[in-house]
Amino acid sequence: MYKSIKIEYWTFPEGQDFHGIEEFVDEIDKDYFLTISKKRTDALGGGLYHLIIEIQEDLSLVELAKSYVEDGIKLYIGYQAKDIYKTIKKLFDKNKNLKPSVEQISVKFKDCNVIFYEIYENAIEENFESVITELIKAASEHKKIFKKAKEVHIPIFNQKDIYNICDYRVKLNVDENMTDFRKADFLKLWGIKFKKKHIVYNVQKNKMKKKKFYTQSSYNKLFDREFKNGKIK
Repeated sequence: MYKSIKIEYWTFPEGQDFHGIEEFVDEIDKDYFLTISKKRTDALGGGLYHLIIEIQEDLSLVELAKSYVEDGIKLYIGYQAKDIYKTIKKLFDKNKNLKPSVEQISVKFKDCNVIFYEIYENAIEENFESVITELIKAASEHKKIFKKAKEVHIPIFNQKDIYNICDYRVKLNVDENMTDFRKADFLKLWGIKFKKKHIVYNVQKNKMKKKKFYTQSSYNKLFDREFKNGKIK
């Protein structure tokens, strides 16, 4: 089974790289085909040494859900993520002065990309396995929905942003007006994106409704449009 991991992060133009990055690469590369992309920026603010990780799997989410229901297979994706985090923590422990973190993890199935957001420290690691379990359950119960889904964003929030221009969204990188993020948030609301529509999935109620939600990139476009139209001062 072909597996790959892509890791991306930003540094200052003259900034140091992670100490021990060579050992990190060697350890991860034993089980995966690994690509690391280091980018340099002059921009001030957050985001430096924050890892964006993409895990590519050679099976579909629907296939995984079917296998789990029929065969009761282990949630190997969750277990492998734990191993990845162990290796990442070793790297972070050697580079505490850089204040590194995992910003986002996406699992690219053949049919759907599932994106997890780090809403508080170690949030993805803490909730990965329980979310994967719930995701497989949802995919098996809502086959028609997940067969057409292109992206699943976990978690999203029903919270007006600071400029009052959207209702449903991910945690924002800038001007976030929410201050309290909890473990329970991962099993409340998910955003499911299709080719031409969005759905907000209430995990606890097992209900879906057509609602537009915003990722960071789509929110940025919305902000720019509203600003140009004079709706944001």
